[in-house]
Amino acid sequence: MSRILKSGLPRIDQVLDHPPYNLVIHTSPITETLNDFYHWHIEIMPKLSKVAGFEWGTGFYINPVPPEESARLLREAMVLGSAEGSSKIEIQSDV
Repeated sequence: MSRILKSGLPRIDQVLDHPPYNLVIHTSPITETLNDFYHWHIEIMPKLSKVAGFEWGTGFYINPVPPEESARLLREAMVLGSAEGSSKIEIQSDV
């Protein structure tokens, strides 16, 4: 998991111009006795826009970028550096 975060977070920083973000770890509820089917996961939520009336009123957040486009941009962000773990990134694009 550390390798994924070490690769993914610098890509997000580069592609989104160093946004503030929340990293949330969703784990099984401790009050549940049967946790065999719970899928724990990590959610990275960058703050990219201001919360407005729709978000406040519904609790839903509008994402104006299709997930396929976001995935493409993150894949194209190539992490460069030595084995010591530099997080310098270069964006490669065919456009």
